[in-house]
Amino acid sequence: MDKSQRNYYAFLWHAAFFALTAAFTEINTVLPSLVVKVGGGTFLIGLLTAIMVGTPIIGQLLFASYLHLRPRKRGFLLLGVGLRVTALAVVSVILSFSDVISSQTLIVSVFVLMFVFALSGTFAGVSYTDILGKSLAVEQRGRFFVNRQILTSSAFLMTAPASRWILGHFVYPYNYVWMFALASGLLFVASFGFWALDEPEIQPSREVHSFFKVLQAIPQHLRQNPSLRRYIILINLTGFGLTLMPFYIAFASHQYGLSGAQVGNYLMVQIGGMILSSFFWGRFVKRYGFATVVRGCIVCGTLLPLLVLALSGVPLPIFLGVFFLMGVAISARKIAFDGLLIEITTNTNRALHKGIVGAMSLTTALFPLVAGGLILWIGYTPVFVTVSLLVSSAWFIVPGITASTEV
Repeated sequence: MDKSQRNYYAFLWHAAFFALTAAFTEINTVLPSLVVKVGGGTFLIGLLTAIMVGTPIIGQLLFASYLHLRPRKRGFLLLGVGLRVTALAVVSVILSFSDVISSQTLIVSVFVLMFVFALSGTFAGVSYTDILGKSLAVEQRGRFFVNRQILTSSAFLMTAPASRWILGHFVYPYNYVWMFALASGLLFVASFGFWALDEPEIQPSREVHSFFKVLQAIPQHLRQNPSLRRYIILINLTGFGLTLMPFYIAFASHQYGLSGAQVGNYLMVQIGGMILSSFFWGRFVKRYGFATVVRGCIVCGTLLPLLVLALSGVPLPIFLGVFFLMGVAISARKIAFDGLLIEITTNTNRALHKGIVGAMSLTTALFPLVAGGLILWIGYTPVFVTVSLLVSSAWFIVPGITASTEV
């Protein structure tokens, strides 16, 4: 087995077990439901979403400015994963003592640990994207992203019934104690895939060196790479829809309540949408490329907030269609956006450009906090309609994003 094939399977190993982890700590269902359970509202959901999704704004650029000068990055990847494993385990322990600590202390502790989880994930993510891009043959990339999404969705499907059973069978907080403990253990197993990687040593470009020089060089990189510039605009516009997803749990809780079994049902339906659409998106990637799947993600992101409003008050089984479409949108995003970034970057600038994308993704950092406050002030309808319009405008950005001619 050659190196690229070995790395191909190593990344798939990680993807499968990471998906099992993610099902127990799903950001759009499990985490916001935990916030609601401890008495939080839309503002705290927005804060947690900003922590989980928006941390890369500072982290990716800070880490990329350091990591892009390193010819090998596997050690940093393993360090990031180890910190994430530890953070999840400590959350589980803290939740087990929730009966004897105040709700304020519990919320602060969980939020701090999830910040560590997100920040270390950013550290690992910069390394992951760079290693993935240089470890797989060009002809393997499209197949990898499709197979990764199919595999992770299937892993989600295996875990979803267990998640639903835990959430419904155990009373709070022990249902969430088990969820985070299992997530920690499975993420540890997922890291074995990274130990098996045979990472090529690529001497990086040394155009910039320090964090501050990287900041100064951002305008130059954006001028030199119009596709990167358009990709950043695309990430920001579609980011409105992505970061709005956790608020659908708060919306549903007002309409239908929020039991552990309901959260499990939401998760099951979302994962069903991810799995079924993975095969559909896979055919599109093979035939039309990543850009077409990005357009599909934009369509889903445009329709989703409107569907939530249109189905308000209908029987719960019908409202579950919201979470199915959410799964379809997430699947498209996971298949297409990383693949598109790898196509428009090269082995020498990929880590750095990944950091620049993170630093310029202002939507993911700020909008969750703004959305939580706006919902409290003007309500769900104006916020959801505005987000739908913003996401739809991303359609016109895609045609200008073209693949790099370099490896």
